[in-house]
Amino acid sequence: MASSVVSEKEGPRDPRAPEEMAAEDDVKQGNAVATEFRESITEALSPRQTLPGFADPRIERASGVELPSWFVDRCRRAYLSVAFDAAAECRVLGVTSTAYGEGKTAVAIGIATAMAIDTKKPTLLVECDFAAPSLHKFLGLDQGRGLSEWLDGDSRLRVVRGAALVPNVFMIPAGTPQSEPARFFYQLVDREVMLGLRETFANVVMDLPPTLNISYGSLAFGLADRLLIVARSGVTLTDDLERSIKSIGKKRVNGIVLNGTDERTPAWLRPLL
Repeated sequence: MASSVVSEKEGPRDPRAPEEMAAEDDVKQGNAVATEFRESITEALSPRQTLPGFADPRIERASGVELPSWFVDRCRRAYLSVAFDAAAECRVLGVTSTAYGEGKTAVAIGIATAMAIDTKKPTLLVECDFAAPSLHKFLGLDQGRGLSEWLDGDSRLRVVRGAALVPNVFMIPAGTPQSEPARFFYQLVDREVMLGLRETFANVVMDLPPTLNISYGSLAFGLADRLLIVARSGVTLTDDLERSIKSIGKKRVNGIVLNGTDERTPAWLRPLL
């Protein structure tokens, strides 16, 4: 006959239901990851004492081309057209496109730059195109490690400072190309990394993968509060654009940025757009 006596070593049983205990554990784990992310950000950005005349080797600064002021102004108009929650302490804007080659990364950089200049608050551009990262090309950096390697626990978080003229913009590259990008979005959701981002930055711009031909769109696009789709003049097909809007959900798309329409675009910038 089974005994119902609880031994002194076991201690009293927790009166809560298993579901309640599991939910509390999930909250604790999420808070722990958010704390871990904040600590990683702090470590990456904190100055370290160096010898006179020497820079801190941990602090990377973007050395790539600077976007023209008219291009940044166009990106400014794009983000200002988005209706954010006025009470939100952090605004998270996702930038995507129907396919590669339409200029979403350049637009994402322009929007992050404009938001940092306008708000004068810490602004982060985080690259989440794990399959085909390209942010390093714009920043003049080696591809190296990035967000995917940090999520896998293989390296410390890599945070790159913007140009000297915009010191409050920071960027996290995606890292090396990944053959299974979906699993990193699962990690971003399950580990509540976005909570750490929201508590650290006032503005977050996410360079998301193109909408077509991916099976994890609901995960990727669900990370942002608002979404913009970049379309390239003379390149993006109307049918593809309609399919993209349908796959995301018409109510979730907050605007379309038409790219490549200005004849003043300098030759050196065109291959990057």
